[in-house]
Amino acid sequence: MERAMKKTAKNKRPGGMLAYDGRIIGFLNKAGEIILLNMAFLLCCLPVVTVGPAFSSLYYATMKSIRRERGYPVREFLASMKRTLGKGILLTLVSAVWLGLLYFGRYYARTGQWKLSPGAGLYDAFLIVSCCVLVYIFPVLSRFEMGLKEILKLSFIMSIRFLPFTVLSIAGLAAVVLLMVYVLPVPCILFVPGLWCLAQTFLTERALQAYTPEAEPGEEQWFDKER
Repeated sequence: MERAMKKTAKNKRPGGMLAYDGRIIGFLNKAGEIILLNMAFLLCCLPVVTVGPAFSSLYYATMKSIRRERGYPVREFLASMKRTLGKGILLTLVSAVWLGLLYFGRYYARTGQWKLSPGAGLYDAFLIVSCCVLVYIFPVLSRFEMGLKEILKLSFIMSIRFLPFTVLSIAGLAAVVLLMVYVLPVPCILFVPGLWCLAQTFLTERALQAYTPEAEPGEEQWFDKER
């Protein structure tokens, strides 16, 4: 009853959907914030080794400011970059080296140049598992204060426990890469990473919430479950 009265009162506000707090203006504000975050993300990715902390910060700011409407998006992004930069760069380098070793190991196994090398199928299995874990590494970094070993361990557990969401995330990421590389590379780069990150929060947040400790009585956290 109370919700219905609030909805009726909102509909009676001057200007309707075009009012300052109307749906259209709200949508345009959100779209502008996502584009700004997207630009900040792309700029922070230029050194390459900062791709990890940049995505971690994009996830953090998108979840906190876009979905939960706490703080200013770019300010939250920069604060997260400062907090996760060192650990994020290390995770990025470790992930890149590991994936590179698996890729070249698979290549040489297929060509038969390594006679004592395990079959290419084993490398494929490791690559798949590694991609599943990578889906969660940087969102975990954005939420929890952990060491590298604990981040990798929790990401591995999440990838198995929430396997359907893991598969959807990997499929969605592959579709985004194809769209940006082969379809509309220039227009898509302006907004697609931010939109994908927003969509990603609806999948990954379920896993993060399962391991997020509850707030103390009377304490409110921005990442509390939506009611």
